Amino acid sequence: MKKFIWIIGWVVVLGILGFGIYKFFIDCEKIETEYYRYFTLSEMDYAVASEDVTVKLIDIKNDKDTGQYLVRLLVLNDAKIAYVELGSIDPTSVKTDKLSLEYTVSLIRVDDKEATLTIHPTTDEE
Repeated sequence: MKKFIWIIGWVVVLGILGFGIYKFFIDCEKIETEYYRYFTLSEMDYAVASEDVTVKLIDIKNDKDTGQYLVRLLVLNDAKIAYVELGSIDPTSVKTDKLSLEYTVSLIRVDDKEATLTIHPTTDEE
């Protein structure tokens, strides 16, 4: 009986893990974009800017304490990942310096379902 319970437990754990992987990697929309262009993402969708950097929108949260929307993103470049959290009030832009190239991600507009963003590489002249 204990062996049966362990098998059922592992099947449930693997099922939950498989569902999480499916929702994170497969059940999402890919958007091709260029630098300095606005793009709109829904939760769990991702955008690829100039085949160089990928921005994945994890979630949008309405933070009633601060009176703003919070947008959580993953920014990927050359197998390096940066976690970014932007707000509709502050901060609306953030410079990622954990990647091989530096990028500035800016939040343009946000609501409960979608966020409009832009991304551009940061150069030394800026």
